[in-house]
Amino acid sequence: MAESSVSSLRHEFPALALAIAFIPRHSRSVYADMFLLWMEARRATYANEAMIAAVRLAWWRDAIVNQQSQSVPLADRLLVLGKSHPDMLAAITDALDQMISLLAGGADKSDALAIWNKTIAKQIIIWSQDNQQLGLVHDQASQILHVLDQNLLGHTDQPMAVYSGKDMVFRLIIWLTQDPTRLYYPDQQPLLALKMSMAVMLRRM
Repeated sequence: MAESSVSSLRHEFPALALAIAFIPRHSRSVYADMFLLWMEARRATYANEAMIAAVRLAWWRDAIVNQQSQSVPLADRLLVLGKSHPDMLAAITDALDQMISLLAGGADKSDALAIWNKTIAKQIIIWSQDNQQLGLVHDQASQILHVLDQNLLGHTDQPMAVYSGKDMVFRLIIWLTQDPTRLYYPDQQPLLALKMSMAVMLRRM
């Protein structure tokens, strides 16, 4: 299952999959699936029509709540994760509910995504046990996801995110967004794996 999760992320977002390689192996599948779910809901939220976005988000909420994955691999893995970590999935479905209500009510997409960034960031921080000053670290991690989201939209003039926690992946996301071409590995940054390894080794992130 770990290989399936990380392989899926490697296909969807190769640069982020590189970052996950720097955390313990037993955590990689959870990180990969959290980021894959982050991207799924992010894509849904950016649908042209608010109601289409709400319907797509509702599919993920209902798949988790009703435990009916319809053989979608990511949904299958989330349901397995939920058996041992029900609070994590409860937080995710609550966030999806809030996003659906906001979008259906005509709220701006950024309001829905702010909830989503906070939720995914918090679940990863809790999982990593990077809980020193949890509130501060959570807010910083949420902002890192916001900056990543904006960079992926081509808005590369974002203020540089800061992170006082120890989680390696969030530190590496900051490093990736310092040069947005890094997000487009391997097309624009074929040597990114080597550069990232050097950054970690020399503590330049």
